[in-house]
Amino acid sequence: MAKRKTADADITGGSAEYSADDITVMEGMEAVRKRPGMYIGTTGTEGVFHLIREIVDNSVDEAMAGFASRIDITINKDGSVTVVDDGRGIPVDKHKKTGLSALETVMTTLHAGGKFGGKGYQVSGGLHGVGASVVNALSEWTVVEVRRDKKISTQRYERGKSIGEIEVRKPNEDDLHGTGTTVSWIPDSQIFPEISYEWETIANRFKEMAYLNQGLTIHLQSAFHEDAWPFNDVTYMFDGGVQSFVRSLNRRRGAVHPNVMYAQETVDGVVVEVAMQYNDSFIENCLSFANVIRTGDGGSHVTGFRSALTRVLNDFARKNKMFGTGKDDISSLSGEDVREGLMAVISVKVKDPQFEGQTKGRLGNPEVKGAVEKIVGTKLSEFLEDNPTDGAQIINKSTTAARARAAAKKARDLVIRKNAMDGGSLPGKLADCTEKDPAQSEIYIVEGESAGGSAKQGRERQFQAILPLRGKILNVEKARPERMLAHEEIAALITALGAGLGEDYDEEKLRYHRVIIMTDADVDGAHIRTLLLTFFFRNMPQIIGNGHLYIAQPPLYRASRGRSAKWLYSEAELDEWTANRLYGTIKITSEGDSALELKSTKIGKVLTPLRDYLDSLEVTRVLNIPDNVIDKLVKDPEYRSLDFRPKRPEEESEPEVSAESGQVSLFDEPEDDSESPEAEMAPMAAKPDEEPKEVEVEILPDRTFDIDGYTLTKDIYQNPAVQRLRSIFPIIQELMEAGPLSVTKGDNVVATKVAWQDLPATLDSKSDRSGVNVQRYKGLGEMNPDQLWETTMDPEERVMLRVTAEDAMAADDIFRTLMGDDVEPRRNFIRANALEVKNLDV
Repeated sequence: MAKRKTADADITGGSAEYSADDITVMEGMEAVRKRPGMYIGTTGTEGVFHLIREIVDNSVDEAMAGFASRIDITINKDGSVTVVDDGRGIPVDKHKKTGLSALETVMTTLHAGGKFGGKGYQVSGGLHGVGASVVNALSEWTVVEVRRDKKISTQRYERGKSIGEIEVRKPNEDDLHGTGTTVSWIPDSQIFPEISYEWETIANRFKEMAYLNQGLTIHLQSAFHEDAWPFNDVTYMFDGGVQSFVRSLNRRRGAVHPNVMYAQETVDGVVVEVAMQYNDSFIENCLSFANVIRTGDGGSHVTGFRSALTRVLNDFARKNKMFGTGKDDISSLSGEDVREGLMAVISVKVKDPQFEGQTKGRLGNPEVKGAVEKIVGTKLSEFLEDNPTDGAQIINKSTTAARARAAAKKARDLVIRKNAMDGGSLPGKLADCTEKDPAQSEIYIVEGESAGGSAKQGRERQFQAILPLRGKILNVEKARPERMLAHEEIAALITALGAGLGEDYDEEKLRYHRVIIMTDADVDGAHIRTLLLTFFFRNMPQIIGNGHLYIAQPPLYRASRGRSAKWLYSEAELDEWTANRLYGTIKITSEGDSALELKSTKIGKVLTPLRDYLDSLEVTRVLNIPDNVIDKLVKDPEYRSLDFRPKRPEEESEPEVSAESGQVSLFDEPEDDSESPEAEMAPMAAKPDEEPKEVEVEILPDRTFDIDGYTLTKDIYQNPAVQRLRSIFPIIQELMEAGPLSVTKGDNVVATKVAWQDLPATLDSKSDRSGVNVQRYKGLGEMNPDQLWETTMDPEERVMLRVTAEDAMAADDIFRTLMGDDVEPRRNFIRANALEVKNLDV
């Protein structure tokens, strides 16, 4: 069996002579185009989206400065993007230092912008003056239109360089009125291998922006996403700010107390806005922002918030004698205790923020910590005093967490002591590797003793460790920590990895930098994989975030004909192999005017989507959706993005629009007759001597559409089978519209007048399958050790999926839906997707 060479290949040096002639100086935009990753992180899909964020951030800065109220973002069909704002408009007068217009200076010069001197912007998200110029440098073309001083000034750029002078004209009837800036660009295909946009990611980011800027309207639409689900035209505007944000996030999480603690105040030039509410989950969700930039790694504002939260809740509990006096009673709450089940949004706006790196993942300003701690301390104390019932519920939630933490610590200590008494810290079932460098080591978490035995025999002992698990591990979504730690398989997994879990997780102690889940390709294997993913997401999210968690992809089939054999990892690969082996002399042509002609490999590439289309079409028939309705939904552009949002009542003020549900919902916040600014900024709570007001929330019904007498609802429109038909149709459209087909084998016509629906069956009946053997593999234990190495464990040949959680809130939602205690969301999910399941082993 061939084994991987683990020794690094020789690294040869450059020329022995090294002089000034070897030093390259790149000027202007050349450096950006040469090393785009330094400025936007990646040239993948995230990099394409980063360009949009840079331009929109500039418009948001105008809004934060009080000069803009609306931003329109359009992703055009050709992949270009247009961003329009109603701000002041980029200056177009001559810049003294560069001799160019201010507009051209901003667009073609790095580190040039209005955010350095403090005159143009008091608060901004863009700090380095590279956003617009980097977008310009990495775009095939860019066009900027500025509306100000009752004139419209336009300039075009190509790959970072201006093409001609600024053109100035007076506005006409078709132009946008008022002041503002319009920026259009198309990402450069020389820089980005693929121009694509993830609709959901983009929509969620701009929804966040709208929450963080009260009153700002953000309109997002896309002609590029013709099959966007549920729709590709959304408008966000939230008067409630981060308070509405928290209510929205907690809507499906079961709030522990009814009122949201809200604080908004300015201290020493730092604008602080905080909202928080507890839910019945076991995890903390704390979203932090600085100048509307997401600070995923936290920083001084999060530190100040946590410090105030722990101190105030302990003071409130002691003052109201909520701690017991017995030997085993809780005497104080730790930071971990008071953050269990917390949903919080922390937004600060700072004149001169200090971010760590261009990615701005962590805020470093020390003065922000004091400002946040002071404001949260004061407002949270007032909230608890004004809402004693809410306070009691919060303390009860935290003390329950403290008792569970104490029990979990005992269970953890018991695991450690047990391992020590067994004579070692590693579980006995672990077959460890000899490599001591974690960066060079990997561990396979394998389903069952049988597969574990094959993996141990087939592995490369030097750098591959094997940990077999017996049966299905505990569903940690429904279990308290102490019960989870008492589970033998989970205890073995924690011990083998060595890094701890939760707040005790230590990346430096992680013993393997590739943690690979390897389960059978059947329903039980998928369930075990899901349970393991739930465990890692809830208890070791750093393993996911740092890119250490993978899913092995064992082959589904072994196909052979004669002496030729191949491992196949998907239905599509099987179809392609079959086409090459069985359809080598077969040709499909149209009998009509269409020039359609498919041979060999092309037949294989079209068969998988064709079968998927037919399967989904069968699902829609089970749902009793007429074929003529499906035809319109799939083929007619008029039905590509139906909007099921309820019609907005004319007498109502602007409500919030949710991209998650597609519904317009009226705010469920108490009405306040006071018009003072102080009343607007007060927490959402009843005054001490008043009963909370009952507010009736009107839920408006979704729209429906009549199609040839059939009533189309949003649930039907969003059904996965319908969405799959719409996404597959462009791939097989030519085949479907070609009319009757002929199948030719060699020089003989073997079938005529074949409808596209009958093509798979016709090909199966006309192909020669003698000597062909296709074996379906479901269990890893079915493979010999050398086969397991060859297909799934050999680094030179294996296929693995890296586990990521780009949107932590969306990931949290799906785990709560599928693995949590609430049955209704899971039932709805199953009802919507059950008919789409394939290869179900019953």
